[in-house]
Amino acid sequence: MEPSMWSKLPSDLIQLIFERLGFADFQRAKSVCLSWRYASKQSSPNNQIPWLILFPEKGKDYCLLFNPEEKDEKLYRIQNIGVNFANSNCLATYGSWLLMQDDHQYNIIYILNIFTCEKIDLPSMKSQLSIVETEDDMFLVQLHDNRDVLFWFDEKTKDYVVIWILQARFLVYSRKGDKYWKRIELFNFNFDMVYKDHRLYLYTSSRDVKVLDFSQGIPRQVFETQVNYDYSRKPEDVFYYDAPLHVCRKIKTENLVVRVTGEVLRVKSIVLCNSDFWYFRIYKMNSSNSEWEKLDSLGDEEAIFLDLGITVTLANTIKGVNGNSIYFSGNHNNYCDSDLGHFWSKNDILIFNLGTQEIERPHPSIFSSIQLSNARWFVPNFKQM
Repeated sequence: MEPSMWSKLPSDLIQLIFERLGFADFQRAKSVCLSWRYASKQSSPNNQIPWLILFPEKGKDYCLLFNPEEKDEKLYRIQNIGVNFANSNCLATYGSWLLMQDDHQYNIIYILNIFTCEKIDLPSMKSQLSIVETEDDMFLVQLHDNRDVLFWFDEKTKDYVVIWILQARFLVYSRKGDKYWKRIELFNFNFDMVYKDHRLYLYTSSRDVKVLDFSQGIPRQVFETQVNYDYSRKPEDVFYYDAPLHVCRKIKTENLVVRVTGEVLRVKSIVLCNSDFWYFRIYKMNSSNSEWEKLDSLGDEEAIFLDLGITVTLANTIKGVNGNSIYFSGNHNNYCDSDLGHFWSKNDILIFNLGTQEIERPHPSIFSSIQLSNARWFVPNFKQM
């Protein structure tokens, strides 16, 4: 075919091409011609490639992006995009957006797109001080657990929601158009939360799952499980601690995950503090009898992103991109640290393979030489640039 004829390919054929591309090639293909750009807007790729955003040590005003699709394993430096990375802290990610906090003025929170440089300022947190009964916004400094905060962003409508759990008592949130933060009082301590399709999934201390619908003006509860548990047994989230020896023997934490299909999973991570042994167990909700059933495999084309609380469909042809795995960060469990003798630290990025039951670091040739202060997985949005 003549080069000029590429623009005359049938639209359904062009869409089939786009649906097989990763994020980087998808963006390049959009620039071929107007007909290809139009076809890209009608396409919904199924394969999602996890990228990494790396924040070097404090004082350096840039971040690094790593795309595993690039065969030569390049790192791309991002700087001079209107924010000071040296004085900022990334609290959460959603697609290509980062939820950022100013290190010097903790009440300043904003959302940033690392590809388009678009920035959205959120209402000041100072308005919430009378609710949380703290001084000088210090409660924000203590938000070291990514389960305390999450956010969601719709690329098409630019709608968003940012949600905090404060003092295990209040759910504080802000949506597009809000000039101040709103709150909902909680009556159960919440282990974890996930936001998907305008619904907030809350995993409570009683091991139940509650769902709040945020699609209307006022969030309302639309679902709650009553899970059957044997409460005569020791709770699964107890921390086993030998006081005389000052040794933590075993740590168990739980996370909520919502699959691509909408199915709810409970992911339990177990760490033996005096060894490098770290493993996960996954349970799915049986709607017929309200019990958690163990799930041994996700399938080769699905993976859990524990920090995001979701699963994604992966392209299994990319080296270093693993299906049937759990992607997580070393600070997933705050009680574990390299001082306890582990081969990993809180700054590490790790993958747990459900098939082999082993943990590995992705692309060690790249990350072994980088001094990190923070790193996060994210899955870039296709329809954004």
